[in-house]
Amino acid sequence: LAVVNPHAPGKFLLGVECDGATYHSAPSARDRDRLRQMVLEGLGWNIHRIWSTDWWFNREIPLKALLARLDELEEQARFEAQPV
Repeated sequence: LAVVNPHAPGKFLLGVECDGATYHSAPSARDRDRLRQMVLEGLGWNIHRIWSTDWWFNREIPLKALLARLDELEEQARFEAQPV
C-alpha cells in the first residue's frame, strides 16, 4: 500500500507492507523482501511493515504505530514543502 504525500504531488509518504510469519520464514522471501525494501528506500521511499499475525490478534497496536509514523512523515513533508 502506498500513501500519497499531500504536500508533494507524485510522491509518497510511506509504503506499507503486510505479510505473515510463514511467508517471511522462507529464505527466498526474506531475500526478496530485503531487495525490494533496498530498492524502494534507494528511490526515497519510507517502508513500514505490519505483520498480519499482529494485525489479526490486536490490530490497535500496529495501527497506532502506523498512524504515528504517518503523522511523523506528514509533519516532515509539510516542513520540507514550506517556502524558504
